[in-house]
This record gives sequence, structure tokens and C-alpha cells, in this order.
Amino acid sequence: MLIMPEQLYKYILLMAFSLLSLHCFPFNWNDSAEMAGKKRINIIVSSKSSLIDPAVFSFQFQAATQQLFHKKKLYFIIPRSVDEMKEKIKKIMARENAMIGCLWFDSHGHMGRRLSLIQIGKDEINYQSIRDPYIDYAFREIAVYCDSNTRIGLGACYSASTSVLQPFDKFPEQRMNGDSLMMRFSEIMNMATVYGTESWVMTNPGIFNSSYAFAGNPNRKRFRDPIFLSCWKKLGEWTSYSAKSNYFKRVQTLTLDADGNILPNYMSYLAYEKHQEKQMKIIAKLKKGNFNTKYFYQYEFPPYLRDIQVAKAKQSAHNSDRTSAE
Repeated sequence: MLIMPEQLYKYILLMAFSLLSLHCFPFNWNDSAEMAGKKRINIIVSSKSSLIDPAVFSFQFQAATQQLFHKKKLYFIIPRSVDEMKEKIKKIMARENAMIGCLWFDSHGHMGRRLSLIQIGKDEINYQSIRDPYIDYAFREIAVYCDSNTRIGLGACYSASTSVLQPFDKFPEQRMNGDSLMMRFSEIMNMATVYGTESWVMTNPGIFNSSYAFAGNPNRKRFRDPIFLSCWKKLGEWTSYSAKSNYFKRVQTLTLDADGNILPNYMSYLAYEKHQEKQMKIIAKLKKGNFNTKYFYQYEFPPYLRDIQVAKAKQSAHNSDRTSAE
């Protein structure tokens, strides 16, 4: 990263303040766990991609490298399904005899799906599918290693979105229901605090440097459409929820430290004037039609909805046969 001369003085002061804060006010994530007789470890989950995806590759490379230097504190796994994730985490926790401090899910979000979600291998987790017995069981098996001190990051774009997408063609009005997804996660995971964002989650260099590597915006033209207006307005903003308090709270831009702890940054991404100026310029130039509606059709029938459609069709056919027989 290059630093301009006029920014160097501010940068030096910032680094000095950060180091002083760490020495004067040390923060030990494992304090409560040690009091309970168990240590805390952090786990990062990312999905195996069948396509060449620079964002996924960047995240996985950084996470794998970080794990090498922070063994026993940070574990990184790439499961192909929720079930495989469950088995890998259970083995780690049994071997370490520990509790989960932080659990971060690295995933793409898909506006074309019209729902807030995270992807774990082949399995999509949204506010509806998380209630599926197969998915619910997997998370409850992991929940025994979680409590109200556990922090869970839904590191997917739009994971906390409450936007309502307008109807068009065969698609009805649809609420993203990110808040419902967060509530269900916290309920299942023993009242852990869950974090999500209504905007984008970027994968810039330095994601483990307590920086703004997760903040910002994509540069592709299709994101400069009014359908993403709420995302542009809330760049770098995150929301937390805990079933213990039953309360949603706005938090500063999230970051990960060297051990994979989920922490709010000392300032919000939009607290910087240059970020605000860029944001307002782009919002003023949003143009309808930049986002191609073909993406809605691409995600028309995800696996869990397709199964529901098939079940309904079978039930309808069965009812018709009974009516005819009578």
C-alpha cells in the first residue's frame, strides 16, 4: 500500500495510538473462557469453488497463510457441505478441548437470489433453509461449542439486508430477510452474537490486519444500478444481533485481527471524508438497467425451493388422483 506524503504524519500518529492502546488496555479474548476452564479458538469457513474466482482465491490464500503462523488459535477449513463442515469442526474442538471464540463464514452473496444468504459448499443457508432438518442438525451439533460469548460473522454481501425488492415479471415482491437469518443463527448457536452487513463484503489484501479490507465497493458496472441503492448508502456498515438481548445494534466496520478475532474497527468506513465523497458521486450516477435481470432467472430455483416445488407438485397430483377415485 502506498501512502502519500501528506498522509504520512496522520498514519504515524494512528499507528502510535494503536500500539499505545494495545499496551495500556490489553484485550484478551480468552479471559472468560479461561475462567470457565476452556480456551477459545477461532474458525474460518470458506467454500470450495469449482470456478476460478479471484475473490475466493484471495481470501483462502490469506486465511491459509495466516493459519500457518497462528496454529492452536486459528483454524481454516474448506468444506464441501454443511455436514462436512460439522464433522471438521467437531474434530478440531474435540482435539483442542475448546470453545469457539469466533466463527467467520466467507461466502458470496447473490442479489439475484433476492434473499440474504451464505453458501457453505453445495448448501445455501438463508432464513428459510436454515430451518431444514439437515441444516438445523448440523449447526446444533456445532452449537455445543458456542455460547453468548461466541461471535459469528456472516461474511457474505447483503447478509443482513432488510431491503424489499420490487416485483417484476413472474417474481413477486421479496424481502431479503437478513435480520430473520441472523435471529435464527443466534437462536441455534446458543445465543452467540451474529454479525451481518446490508452492503458488500470485499476481499482486499490485509484482511487479518485489523484494517478496512472488508469495506468498500465492487467496481463492475452492474452494481451501479438503483437496485443497489441501500448497499451504496450503507458502505462498511454492519449490524449485530444476539438472542440473549434480543436486540439489533449498528456496529463499526468489522475487521479480523491476526488470530481471527472478529472486532469492530475504531472508526466506520464512511467516517472518512474521501469515502463519503466517492460514495455520493457514485450514488448520483446510478442508472437503471446496469443490473441485468437475467440474474434473477439464473437463481430462480435454488435447491431448497426446487425440492419444495417438487413436493407440492407430488402432493397436488396425489390429491387429484384421490379426487378422481372418489
